[in-house]
Amino acid sequence: MRLDIRYRMWFRYDGMVREAHNEIRVRPRDRPEQRLLDYRLTTVPAARVLSFTDYWGTTVDCFGHTAEHDQLEIVAEASVETRPRTPVATAPMEALRDPGFALAHAEMLGPSPHVEWDAHIAALAAEATSGAADVADAVAAAVAATRDRLEYRRGSTRIGIPLPELVAGGGGVCQDFTHLTIGLLRAVGIPARYVSGYLFAADETDGGAGDDGAGEDDGDDIVEVQTHAWVEAAVPGGGWQPVDPTNDRPVGERHVVIGAGRDYDDVAPVRGVYQGDALPYVVTTVEIRRMEPVERTLTERPRRRGLVQVAAPAPPDPAVGHQQQ
Repeated sequence: MRLDIRYRMWFRYDGMVREAHNEIRVRPRDRPEQRLLDYRLTTVPAARVLSFTDYWGTTVDCFGHTAEHDQLEIVAEASVETRPRTPVATAPMEALRDPGFALAHAEMLGPSPHVEWDAHIAALAAEATSGAADVADAVAAAVAATRDRLEYRRGSTRIGIPLPELVAGGGGVCQDFTHLTIGLLRAVGIPARYVSGYLFAADETDGGAGDDGAGEDDGDDIVEVQTHAWVEAAVPGGGWQPVDPTNDRPVGERHVVIGAGRDYDDVAPVRGVYQGDALPYVVTTVEIRRMEPVERTLTERPRRRGLVQVAAPAPPDPAVGHQQQ
């Protein structure tokens, strides 16, 4: 499946700011199941963009503006070709106790800033996975436990809400479903990481179904969404098993990976600072179009376009906030 993705973030300040410096993580990653065909980043005002790969393997685009400005627009456009993922072989629960496996995945086993569990969460994890036949079964049980305790409620939480508070509230968005599932898995010794990306689906709680083999194709060729989040759990001898606790559907061709880390903080789409007293209003949109496949295979190395800066149309009325939904 070929997907064209347009990520747009627009800041309007209620006064002038200066010395603004930003870094964004929105570029799709090259992986066996997806190939980045093209990528272009534009900013208004125009800026020189520097890119690097961070500790977690995610591409980071950095840019800054020293002159005064009261608006900033960021547009990242990408073309990605995806294919079905190869199923991950499972393993017995006893394999998790292998010292070499635990050491290799130590960073994804312990608490992290947005994934800290208490005795109640640990007990919930133990109860949910107590009858698991193998690691894949335990992962499925953790997803089921998350979905039993959380209802999808847009705008009901904040970024980084503690897991006990999240469970007590009973609702959240995709990053909350992902954080809780990761906490349950780590609490029983299953390494798990947070994946940030895009989901080609009009309703992320449904997941789009058809092209992932979970039902009939929903027929949409263009959707407007937000960035999405899901989980990858490490299976001894089998690699990383992806699961999407928000919709409990297979992770497949409709999912496009940006990056993975311990939790949201490691792969936050935008992070920045500026000098000035003005407050920002923020609009974030993601548009994904399904296109005809290009005449090439995923194993070919695509030609990359350079980074350019161009003018963009007038922004829409602003809304406050930025959060993965």
